[in-house]
Amino acid sequence: MATKMGVGYSIDAKSADAGEQAATAAMTELGSKKCQLAILFSTGKHDPGQLQRGVRAVIGADSKLIGGYSMGVITKDYLGYDGNQVGIALMSSDSAEVNMFLEPGLPDNEYNVGAALGRQIRSRQYSGKPNILFMYDSVKKGATEGVSLNMATPLVEGLGQSLGAWPSAAGVGMVGDLGFNPTRQWFNDRIETGSAMALVLSGSMQMDTVIMHGCYPASSYHEVTKADGNVVLEIDHKPAVDMITEIMGPDANITPEGMPFFVTLGVNKGDKFGEYREEDYANRLVLAVDEQRKGLVMFEPNLTEGTEFQLMARNFDFQYVRDRSKWLLKRLADRRTVFALYIDCTARAGAFCGSEGEEAAAVQEVIGTRMPLLGIYSGVEIAKVGQSMQALDWTGVLCIFSE
Repeated sequence: MATKMGVGYSIDAKSADAGEQAATAAMTELGSKKCQLAILFSTGKHDPGQLQRGVRAVIGADSKLIGGYSMGVITKDYLGYDGNQVGIALMSSDSAEVNMFLEPGLPDNEYNVGAALGRQIRSRQYSGKPNILFMYDSVKKGATEGVSLNMATPLVEGLGQSLGAWPSAAGVGMVGDLGFNPTRQWFNDRIETGSAMALVLSGSMQMDTVIMHGCYPASSYHEVTKADGNVVLEIDHKPAVDMITEIMGPDANITPEGMPFFVTLGVNKGDKFGEYREEDYANRLVLAVDEQRKGLVMFEPNLTEGTEFQLMARNFDFQYVRDRSKWLLKRLADRRTVFALYIDCTARAGAFCGSEGEEAAAVQEVIGTRMPLLGIYSGVEIAKVGQSMQALDWTGVLCIFSE
């Protein structure tokens, strides 16, 4: 039997009902009474236990279940965020192999958790090439305690150390709401927080990915000359906040209060003076401002001393998103497409970035007409840039599964 996928969603405020509604819709599209795998996402407004029970009422006790919180949900015919959204994808197949792995204890231990998760993945024998989708809880401390995040960069480094060579892979840092409240994760019948998980599909399955940054360089190169963890303190030997204000110029009318979730710094992993190639850039979004030290608090700690970067301007060209989606489809040649997962930075949502439209609608237009689509709004997106896996910001990562 060829692999089949079905996707469903709900916006019901009652968690058990929402889980049952979304799973029922996905089962209908799947066209089967049984599924091997359920991939579940919801906003943080839902009770994780009630939602899980609603899903289980439809898919049964034997199906594998994995997922967690997301700021919102995208399907082929729905797009919404910061509400009661639930989205689920169900899979039925006798040719695809499903393995799942969990490693807890993520806060302040990202590298070791990544290395342990990688060792779990390597410990299995797979039929065909493995394809890895890994997920982790982005939130260490919420807004009421002063936002602090689990870092993807050391997690990815630990994973890479244990895996050796990366197979096809993508990752997502999960956040359930704008208050950065604790994230919940589903792993079969467990409800976790502060963990990293991996879904590995093999057998007949193949995952191909494409990055859609939506930014382009808007300055010459500048250098980080002082940093403390994920806080950039000095740029070109000047306080970071002052230097960003200087780079942007007086016409930008930017204040320190306006820098979080707006100022984006790009690191070119390709030819420094070559033609601009978006796929060579790893973009970094400012999370907050350290007012006392005039520093930029970044989502990741990899803007270290000596790192060269460019200020990036945002590009709202939705045709570019369509073109990149079509390019990925062409790469698949004669393979049969099964399912698409779109990992989309929450800051790209129209209501948060000031766009008049939704760039995810361009993915719906191209991909949603071809195969089941589930999209999620994330805190961090992870994909291959150049030859290495990178934690990204202000990015969309489109993953297409085929056989």
